[in-house]
Amino acid sequence: MTVKAFQNPATHPLPTDLVDVALIDAPTCAAAGDMSVSWWHQQVRTGRAPAPVIRKPRCTRWRLADVRAYWNESAAQAASDTRTVQAVMAKAKKASEAAQAKRAAATDAAGQ
Repeated sequence: MTVKAFQNPATHPLPTDLVDVALIDAPTCAAAGDMSVSWWHQQVRTGRAPAPVIRKPRCTRWRLADVRAYWNESAAQAASDTRTVQAVMAKAKKASEAAQAKRAAATDAAGQ
C-alpha cells in the first residue's frame, strides 16, 4: 500500500508572471508582517494599508503586489526611525537586566 503525501499548493512558489495579479486573503496579508488579522483590518479601515480589490461576503482579497509594497514601505519607514529603535532597545535592555536580577535573587534564596 502506498501513501500519498498531501501537498499544500500554498507552499509552492508562485510563478513570477502571476505575482502582480495574485490575490491573497487577510490572514496571508497579516502573516506577511507577523501581525494579527484584526490588526490588519484596522490598518485597512484607517487607510494605512491598501484597500481590498475584491470585497464580497466571506471573500475579501488584496493584490499581492499592493500588500508587498505596503510591507516594504513600512519596513523602510521603521528602519529610518532611529528614535523608536533606540527606545525599544533601551526598554528591552532594562527588562533583561530586571529579569537577570530576579533570577539571581531566586538562585541566592534557593541556595540558602
